[in-house]
Amino acid sequence: PRRIDVTKSPEQQIALMVDAVQPHCDEPLISAMICGHAGSMASLLSSKFLGVGGGTTRTSELPQNMIIAVGPTTIYAFKYKPRGFKIKVKPGWEVARWPRSSVEVVPGPTGAVSKFTLVTEQGDIYALEVTTAMGGAGAYDIFIASLQAPPG
Repeated sequence: PRRIDVTKSPEQQIALMVDAVQPHCDEPLISAMICGHAGSMASLLSSKFLGVGGGTTRTSELPQNMIIAVGPTTIYAFKYKPRGFKIKVKPGWEVARWPRSSVEVVPGPTGAVSKFTLVTEQGDIYALEVTTAMGGAGAYDIFIASLQAPPG
């Protein structure tokens, strides 16, 4: 399993996530990011740090813990099991893939948790978020730029 290290540069953080899923993709990846459903990380942080009850908000059929990976022509979604700061993706854990040309990326608010939405040609909407506190903002910026770049 790969380890996330917030002391690494944004490019190194992205490379770590790419390395975790690259063996499961059929094209070289540009970037990858650990994501969750929009609202879920804020709810989790509230319950852990503030002692407030809070479940998770699920916005789609994608798993709660996922890695979204960006290739030249395809966007991939993988489930993964968080193990502290380790990233582990097993064969068969791909849960979705979309042609990049058929997905609109809508960046949302940024902060300790940054949000974005993937909207497919079929009308599916995936509201997702990334924890960008503790040094993750630079990696998030690289990831969003790769999602918004023209396919190919």
